[in-house]
Amino acid sequence: MTKTIRKTLLMTLIFLISLTAVWAQPKAPPMLDPRRFDAWTVEYEPFRLLIENAVEEYITLNDTEMLPVAATDNLIAVRSKSGQRQLYQIRYGTVSDGFTVIDNMEVKWVLGATLAQTISEKEKYYHLDTQEPFETTEHQPEIDYLEVESFWTHTDLQIGADRLVYLFGKSGGITVEWGSELFGRPYGEAGFARMGVITPLFKLGVQVPSPAIALGYRAGDEDGNKNLTGGIGAFGAFKYKVLYGELFFQSLDGLGDGNHLNNIDLGVLMNLSFNTTLSGIKMGSNKLMAGAMQIRLGGVVSRVNHNQIINGVVSFQDHTRDWTSAVPDSNTYGGSSSTDDSGVFFRVDYASPLIERQYPRHEAVFQVSGPSIMTKYTYNVNKGLGLPLTLLVYTSENDWTPSAAVLVGFKLRLDQN
Repeated sequence: MTKTIRKTLLMTLIFLISLTAVWAQPKAPPMLDPRRFDAWTVEYEPFRLLIENAVEEYITLNDTEMLPVAATDNLIAVRSKSGQRQLYQIRYGTVSDGFTVIDNMEVKWVLGATLAQTISEKEKYYHLDTQEPFETTEHQPEIDYLEVESFWTHTDLQIGADRLVYLFGKSGGITVEWGSELFGRPYGEAGFARMGVITPLFKLGVQVPSPAIALGYRAGDEDGNKNLTGGIGAFGAFKYKVLYGELFFQSLDGLGDGNHLNNIDLGVLMNLSFNTTLSGIKMGSNKLMAGAMQIRLGGVVSRVNHNQIINGVVSFQDHTRDWTSAVPDSNTYGGSSSTDDSGVFFRVDYASPLIERQYPRHEAVFQVSGPSIMTKYTYNVNKGLGLPLTLLVYTSENDWTPSAAVLVGFKLRLDQN
């Protein structure tokens, strides 16, 4: 137990040190008063294209630093609640990069009076109401980012060492995942990969075996044999407001080498999330440790199944015994048993301020998921490239996990235009 406590304290110290390296960036512009304005996103594609063309034409004809509207941008219209109900503002962008604002009289200059009047009549076309211009939380963009990033994506194409997400628009896409970070086994540590469909509310697909390639150093695994083996199965997950849930299962089909196979044949995860902001510690013109945090608390159920290979055949006889003491040739005891890896799920995500399109940006994670303790730090060089460094410590000593692992990866965020 003393060794476990030392490992936990070391992980916590590293997490705190990584946070102290984070410096804040400028504050967001003042938000609007919801008593005086309505706001909605323009979802009707023909009107959205008209706005995109008008902005692009305005940029071409004028000396301005205004950016064009990207296909992945949220396009928000703001209307005054006065008697004339005129279009007051157009905002476009994302929570991770901030929003470009076309304000007040500039709206008519950019869009023209006719288009501005058409967009202001929101009841006549498809739209979705939004509270984004009325958020008063100083670090609301970072909160929105943390709410979305671990499940969905802010860009239409994300390629990473552990994840690939390709969106077909804002409604859905495909996902390929290597391992499961939330279950405390990212990259090749889980022994499986996933492929399926993804939407902002749920994802669903199949699990298949994957190579146990270590993207770094694994302590206590000198022979390279302490690996989990993947199988064929399925997974599903959902995210609804503060509630997250995930379930997966898989079975073995004669995979792997040696006399024994170990795989997580069942996994269940449920947690609630809570958001908070950090005003930071003022140091000169900057603030130390400013940004936003998301805290998740719940439980994880994980069952590691152990199977012996007897005469070239995997034994699936399920008896809750230690397989190291099983009799290989006995039909009574078989060669299979299982170990419960369930426990508390606790995770803290941090994001430094995202506004003003300034880099570098920083993300940090501290997570306890059953017998796994993880610290992860991501250095975002620019909008497209992030470099994560992960430190894993396993609190249970067994024959299918190392004592610790230091893993590296990458994350590319790409837009189609």
